[in-house]
Amino acid sequence: MLRLDICLLMLIFTVGGCAVTPHASDVRETLLYSARKSEPNFPDGHELLLTHFSYLGHLVTSQGEVIYVIDQRGVIAGQLAPHGQNFIVFFDHHFRYLGKISYVQSRPLWCDGSRLYLWGDLDGFPQSDEPVHLTGNVIDVAGGYGKITSYHAHVYSSSGGLDD
Repeated sequence: MLRLDICLLMLIFTVGGCAVTPHASDVRETLLYSARKSEPNFPDGHELLLTHFSYLGHLVTSQGEVIYVIDQRGVIAGQLAPHGQNFIVFFDHHFRYLGKISYVQSRPLWCDGSRLYLWGDLDGFPQSDEPVHLTGNVIDVAGGYGKITSYHAHVYSSSGGLDD
């Protein structure tokens, strides 16, 4: 009888332990919630429609700070031909909005350390809240978002040609 009681208690604690295990947070959903609350000119669903909000990954500064990266696109409602806005959006490790960089076709591809690689050189129209005017196919946040830099690197599939 004692063995049965011990087995029953072990089963209850094992099942109970599984039941209270917290689920991992969905980073994309958390960033979307933050963007809706704090990003200037976030698509309102009426005049500008959100069509794409993908979590690319995170960058790490030389100080070890994490910066989350989002590829965000929207289209202007009621247009005969689609006209849109494309942005690379940055958030800190507390999911707070840091800023965004516009682009036309130079989509963000992947994150590697402090570097974000783009499809070709950055071709966007500078926005008033961008930290500096950036060019090149690599965005680097080694010094933090406030000291963001960019440059052209010869990296296959990012630099814009087979010769690179």
